[in-house]
Amino acid sequence: TGEFSVLKVFARHARQPLSREKLMELARGREYEVFDRSLDVQISRLRKLIEPDPSSPLYIQTVWGLGYVFIPEGQPR
Repeated sequence: TGEFSVLKVFARHARQPLSREKLMELARGREYEVFDRSLDVQISRLRKLIEPDPSSPLYIQTVWGLGYVFIPEGQPR
């Protein structure tokens, strides 16, 4: 699924902030388009699956102005 592809990218690039464009490129092999909201949907679904409280994410965090960063459990912030 798309969510699994995004999670694999996060696992390979843990603690490394990734732009939306880079996430799309690595997860799907295509460029991110400005109005493509599918990445947001996939991030939301992943958060619902792995976050204790998806409204206050611990593992998949938003980096304002850039994209997202994955903070694996057990690693210091």
